[in-house]
Amino acid sequence: MNRLLGTGLAAILCLSCNAPEPKPLLERAELGVFFGGEIQERSELSLVLDRAQQAQGFRLQFSEPLREPLTVRWEIDMPGAGRRVRDTSGRRGYGRLTRVSEAEARVGLRLFEQEIRFVPEDSPGTWNVRVRVGDQLALDRAIWVYDPQQRRRDERAERARIDEERTAELLSKAHK
Repeated sequence: MNRLLGTGLAAILCLSCNAPEPKPLLERAELGVFFGGEIQERSELSLVLDRAQQAQGFRLQFSEPLREPLTVRWEIDMPGAGRRVRDTSGRRGYGRLTRVSEAEARVGLRLFEQEIRFVPEDSPGTWNVRVRVGDQLALDRAIWVYDPQQRRRDERAERARIDEERTAELLSKAHK
């Protein structure tokens, strides 16, 4: 009897071990630029206000169509552009701003996309994007947002500096 009971228990334990693991809710979470129906993940985004030139945001791909609606919440922490403030260490800076929003992912949805629009008051710098689906953290990434006009000015200034150094070097060699 004990042997039969032991074999039965072992069989039950073995069957419970072979139970398939539940699929994760999310298959993939991406942050970047929407382009041709895809999303190009980037480590940098140019601060372009014209949505015809660039649309950026995040995409959540669920492992299977949703069986119930889920709340998607996102929080974007970005540099502030206001007057200078002191942080907890006493350092002066422009402070940070946080933009918070949410939407509902409908039943049957397999793909959720959310555009993050830039507005004229936005500042370049490190932006932190955090996305939650229900209670699960889906995305938590920092991304560098830059001013494309300032970057072009900086690149031109750097090329001019290099050209001046080369010219000075050539002139010094010519006088020797």
